[in-house]
Amino acid sequence: MSRALYLRLYFAFLGVLLAVVLVITAINFMIGRPFFAFVRGGPRMAAHLARMLPPPGTPPPSIESALDQLHDELGVDALVVGPGDEPLAAAGAPIAMPDELALAQVRRGATWLPGRGIVGAPMRGGAVLLARLPVPEGAGRTAAIRTALLLLGTLLVSLLLVYPLSRSITRPLEKLTSAVEAYGRGDLSQRSGLGELQDEVGKLARSFDEMADRIQAARKAEKELLANVSHELRTPLARMKLALELIEPRDEALRRRLTALGEEVDELDRLVSDVLTASRLDLAALPLRKRPLRLAALIEKSRERALALDPALQIEAQVDPGLWVEADEALLSRAIDNLLDNARKYGNGSPVEVAVRREDGLAAIAVRDRGPGIPPEELDRVFDPFFRGESARAHAGGFGLGLALARRVAEAHGGMARAENAEGGGARIELRFPAAQGAGAGPGEGAEAGGA
Repeated sequence: MSRALYLRLYFAFLGVLLAVVLVITAINFMIGRPFFAFVRGGPRMAAHLARMLPPPGTPPPSIESALDQLHDELGVDALVVGPGDEPLAAAGAPIAMPDELALAQVRRGATWLPGRGIVGAPMRGGAVLLARLPVPEGAGRTAAIRTALLLLGTLLVSLLLVYPLSRSITRPLEKLTSAVEAYGRGDLSQRSGLGELQDEVGKLARSFDEMADRIQAARKAEKELLANVSHELRTPLARMKLALELIEPRDEALRRRLTALGEEVDELDRLVSDVLTASRLDLAALPLRKRPLRLAALIEKSRERALALDPALQIEAQVDPGLWVEADEALLSRAIDNLLDNARKYGNGSPVEVAVRREDGLAAIAVRDRGPGIPPEELDRVFDPFFRGESARAHAGGFGLGLALARRVAEAHGGMARAENAEGGGARIELRFPAAQGAGAGPGEGAEAGGA
């Protein structure tokens, strides 16, 4: 049976209201009866006293004697006002004369005068009795306790009923919000887990889960297509490279053209490899072959590959020789190569600095160039696939996949990547991985990777 949220709120409000009424009624029944009896019985007592007093035509000493007797026996302060609104007699503490409107109200029937604590009752002959009745012993204390208990009872009802109700309503919303936020951060496997609810929140959760399933399926199909296309492209690229190598140019101009064409084919091959690797990482179809790796040796190999592409490049490396990680060598080498290639492209020929150190149990690999740096508004997007800012397009070619793949490799190993502008100019890209215990030191492993 569908439990609509608005009906739950409506009946819960009625239940809380009923509970508050019951609590107030119980408190009044237990401790409020004497006080309320005094409030309700005041006008009746004043009317009874008015009937006992002599009429206004009686000599004033007789009326005063009767009032004194009331005061002595009952503790009542009294004032008798004549038909012409003139005071006739009084006893006890003085009572201020009320205005004509109040006197006219009393002549219509016994009642309390508002804001005065005085009760009035009509007498025979048009006179009025005004009396200040003695408050029952402990009435003030009883009223204070009653007020405190009413407040405490209301708060207790709210705590016992309203808070659990509000949590029962907001808890599914909080869970759904967390799922949506995680999904927005890129976790496409996130689901709400609230499909069993039969109210509006459950309907919203089921709609979100269905949407997430469709989007995840579409993304997976796209990545599979991209991976398949990238894989198929590698065969014709390999044939093109082989064909270029077999051509024997007869003049220098043709040789230069073939060399340039070969560089373009190599760049296209690297792009296809990056796309294929990134797609397989996203699809979790590329198992990580982790083993202990010494970062000093890994950095040196990447440095040699970068120098083979650009012999004029200067790479200055400061590497902790005893730093090891558990990682997939092929993927980690590819990530480091991409960082060096990025620094080579945007460093404007300046030396590239590589720093590898241990920080808080993590292995930090930082590569810095001395180029123009990254505009602040683009820092958060440099790891997005195919993103290339205005400055990047102006300074070098590329497809915007190198840093994206480096971050994916770091995340696949339980690490992270970040980019910042270094002091003194240039960009600094850093990868962090969980560090591993050293797997033993072989010959030459105590040496620090140098730079050229």
